Amino acid sequence: MDPAVNDSKKPTTLVEFRLEDTPEGTQLTVVESGFDRIPVGRRDEAFRMNTEGWGIQMENVRRHVGG
Repeated sequence: MDPAVNDSKKPTTLVEFRLEDTPEGTQLTVVESGFDRIPVGRRDEAFRMNTEGWGIQMENVRRHVGG
């Protein structure tokens, strides 16, 4: 990201966080949608980068909660 670039007009995705009670504790589900709004020339890279980033973040959550 370049702080000098105004990204406010660029298409965005929507990230939803869902918490569900389970017999084992709580399940966190993260769903990111809206990739169809990303320009075709950037879509595959955006999906790949976001998928990788969410994998890292989910591991951070897992470590934080001790699971």
